[in-house]
Amino acid sequence: MTFAFICDPYFQKKVSSVLVNGEIQNHKIITMTASEFLESGKLPENISSIIIERSTWQKNFSMFRYFGLLPLLEQCNLAFVANAHDTEFKGRGAMKGKEFLISNNINAEEATAQLNRLLELPPPAFVHPKSKAIA
Repeated sequence: MTFAFICDPYFQKKVSSVLVNGEIQNHKIITMTASEFLESGKLPENISSIIIERSTWQKNFSMFRYFGLLPLLEQCNLAFVANAHDTEFKGRGAMKGKEFLISNNINAEEATAQLNRLLELPPPAFVHPKSKAIA
């Protein structure tokens, strides 16, 4: 399965190299920065789910909303890479406590198990109320 991993370079040193380098058995992880996502306006083709580093999400959420990219992020299951105590996510108040979290310092075996669980989730039901672009 293929995953898109959105993480800015500054925050990549906080995340396990297993996720950044895509060193997970039977899974392919395509890493891109928020800037690349904003510039291209699209995600890689044929992705199963999206993984976003929490600080990257917090920093870029308003830009994703402004440029109308939230609907792209809401098409697939969404997981956040964060510490266990980081439970606040911009624009996700209705999902508080229900977010799929992946630990920052995960090893390859745990990452494989977490990504398999992410794939087993039902299709996303959450849609941000302001998912449309502001014109």
